[in-house]
Amino acid sequence: MNYWNDFLTPLQSTLQRIISFIPRMLVALILLTVFWGIATLARNLAKRSLARFTHIPWAVRLLIVRSIYLGTLVIGILVALSAANINVTTLIASLGVAGFALGFALKDILENFIAGILLLFARPFETGDQVTLGNFEGTVTDIQIRTTTLHTYSGEQVAIPNSNVFSNPVVNHTRLGKRRYTVDFDTSLTADSALVERETLKVAREHDDIAKDPEPFLRVSGVDTGNDVLSWRLYFWGKPVKAVEVSTTSEVLASLKEKLFDAGVPTPTSTSAMIVQRPARADERAKAEGGEM
Repeated sequence: MNYWNDFLTPLQSTLQRIISFIPRMLVALILLTVFWGIATLARNLAKRSLARFTHIPWAVRLLIVRSIYLGTLVIGILVALSAANINVTTLIASLGVAGFALGFALKDILENFIAGILLLFARPFETGDQVTLGNFEGTVTDIQIRTTTLHTYSGEQVAIPNSNVFSNPVVNHTRLGKRRYTVDFDTSLTADSALVERETLKVAREHDDIAKDPEPFLRVSGVDTGNDVLSWRLYFWGKPVKAVEVSTTSEVLASLKEKLFDAGVPTPTSTSAMIVQRPARADERAKAEGGEM
């Protein structure tokens, strides 16, 4: 009989706790449903309100909307747990310890997440900008919370962790609307400097993709008297697009070749040669020594 009582007493106590917990659980579920509806309503209102602020990047707006939604849900969960008579303080403390361990394990992911948020607010570049990020150069195609995606000029897609982007210099080639380019070429030391400058600037000013303001200018970049070389460098401004840089540089060089040749500008005339003597083989050396004897 004592064994039977020892079995029934804990069972009855457990059933009583379950029965008494059911109403609190129902209240908690109702509260959770209400807060879910509030979170959804707040998300939709925030999305419509932020849509009018077009100067704010879409990623920042999305971050704000999601933060409002998740924040409201977290509050609803805490209220529901409290209504279910669950010790929220102990639960939060347990989650804090677990969160610390999880955060240490996911350190790199959290760093990229925080860096992504800071980049969205700092806005050093936008989608469509041509930038240099570390060792990569290309067009920004996507900015996410964890990574920034570049489409390189060689047709590759590169996803760069935001922590690397945030902690290294960012070169934005398109933000200011213009970019300076250079073209190098050589003439002979006997070339007429005034003639070279006049013909070169004429080529630059007639090119449609070269800006008129600031004006292009020409400078001597080097003198090599031993090889009869006078080096020149043409500076000009154009659209900050890689395709424009490549095409403009090629067209300017081709035009300079024709213009300077037609104007009679002499080109470097010196040549250099290097004679490499093959070491004699052992049998050849022996034959030569035998002949001498």
